[in-house]
Amino acid sequence: MKLGMRAHDFGRFEPSDLAKKLHEAGFETCQLALTKAISTVTAFSDINLLVLENVRRSFSDNNVEIGVLGCYVEIGHENKDSRLAEVKKFLTGLEHAKELGVRIAGTETTHFPASLDIKREPAYENLRDSVLRMVEAAEKLDVNIGIETVADHTLNSALLTRRLLDEVSSKKLKVILDPVNLILTQQDIDNQDEIFKNFLNIIGTSICALHVKDIVFNNGEKLWKNIGQGDIHYKPIFKWLQENNNDLPILREHVKPSSCETDVHAIRKLMTV
Repeated sequence: MKLGMRAHDFGRFEPSDLAKKLHEAGFETCQLALTKAISTVTAFSDINLLVLENVRRSFSDNNVEIGVLGCYVEIGHENKDSRLAEVKKFLTGLEHAKELGVRIAGTETTHFPASLDIKREPAYENLRDSVLRMVEAAEKLDVNIGIETVADHTLNSALLTRRLLDEVSSKKLKVILDPVNLILTQQDIDNQDEIFKNFLNIIGTSICALHVKDIVFNNGEKLWKNIGQGDIHYKPIFKWLQENNNDLPILREHVKPSSCETDVHAIRKLMTV
């Protein structure tokens, strides 16, 4: 396991300045979204080989690995043209990951609003079509796809994620586990041990990265907390990963620079359970 964070939580900087800040804060790896974290990059069209080489060299010189290249796209769109445009964007992200020497390009799926008359199965079939196109490129480039399960997105459960893994049937398709994103309500908090155990048992070694954040609910609203100061039970998750799947980046999300040291200490303690 390597301790890391979502790089743009520190803000937008030149690559060398950003990598230095991460290293000085005690992080060994990161999830990097170029358009959110690099000050000279606001769109994919700003990314070229010179930019990528500067990023690669800056992070290497500061001993910070890029564990996941964040490339978040809407691959479950109902509209085919819009969906395929998002897929094309992700394929470009895979090429960036290859150039940077990053093993994983990560994405979520698409928000699935329960209030609208959208059926889960057609939405899933659109998602699967997108992922099949993405996997074809990933296999050629030898880069993994990390897809994140989110309770209010198209890919919303362990069972549906397992189905996607089985139907796509590619070693290049992996899963990013974010325990908080499996939680929608206080009732889910009450049942979290079963939710997380179920996810780990069903998805297992297909998990390629762990997102770490902490919450409490207040009048139905999620409030962000430092790690260990909220209601998420991380010890059983870390224990399972240590015993079954421990070669992965541990990525703190929603870092606040002012309390970063608290999170680093808490996560390192969890990494030794």
